[in-house]
Amino acid sequence: MIIPKKEEISRRREAMGLTRCGLSRKAGLSTNALYRIESGNSGYVHPIRAKAIATALGCEMEEIFIVK
Repeated sequence: MIIPKKEEISRRREAMGLTRCGLSRKAGLSTNALYRIESGNSGYVHPIRAKAIATALGCEMEEIFIVK
């Protein structure tokens, strides 16, 4: 199970000067999907989506997600 560290994702996105729309494009996800992940409304995140967000933010998946 992969659970987002929503505050960390938002912090890194903002530090890079990216909007949700900008990060979603960079990660290849819909803006809606990224919003649900950042807000914690997604419950758990599919590994492919988690990896895409981590890659777009230039970090390891474990830095922005709790992997159980």
